[in-house]
Amino acid sequence: MKEIRALLFDFGGTLDGNGIHWRERTYQFIRDRFPEIARQAFDQADRAAVEQFVASGEGGTCSLRETADAIATGIYKALGLELEVKAQYVDHFCKGAGAFLDRNREWLAKLQKDYRLGVISNNFGNTKGWCDEYNLSPLLDVVIDSSVCGVWKPDAQIFHAALSELGVSAEKAIYVGDTYSHDIVGAKGAGMWAAWLVGDEKKECPNPSIVDVKLTEIQELESFLSQ
Repeated sequence: MKEIRALLFDFGGTLDGNGIHWRERTYQFIRDRFPEIARQAFDQADRAAVEQFVASGEGGTCSLRETADAIATGIYKALGLELEVKAQYVDHFCKGAGAFLDRNREWLAKLQKDYRLGVISNNFGNTKGWCDEYNLSPLLDVVIDSSVCGVWKPDAQIFHAALSELGVSAEKAIYVGDTYSHDIVGAKGAGMWAAWLVGDEKKECPNPSIVDVKLTEIQELESFLSQ
């Protein structure tokens, strides 16, 4: 029988998007407008842009929009695409992320009455700032950012850091994320329940036995918790 006391969430692709990773959202926007861009070329540009952003040392102070703009600028320059279209993408991305975060903030406010809540994110050091920016922080008992704590998912230590701060044992906590290799593998390795937010994406699942529940929308978690 489940006795879950804490709900922990990934941020990018989970709270700010219904199971679609930042990388996939960026690629979908570019593919629709520039179908000649090969996926391999995009992936290389994306990796290089993220590495450049990390190397800049500015990640810990950037807003969500500033972060999206910096990474998109690197991608668009590498692919030789117009920066005017990049600006359209940033507006599109931030509008979509903001809508999901607004919706999920209202949902988390309901859950807060019955559960401890938190975020664990592989990020650039700015997760707490984003939670402040979108008014999630008053609802959260813990925010763990990989760049701040020096441990990255799927390492069990990053999950245990959050659980320790909450004072909740692993078997009484569930982690919700959109990435199998980081979120699901990491949560199960830490002894937690694992909820995989897939949205409407077709995602490869190497080992279905470690997925406790698969979600097409994050709010479906409530049904699992009530079982």
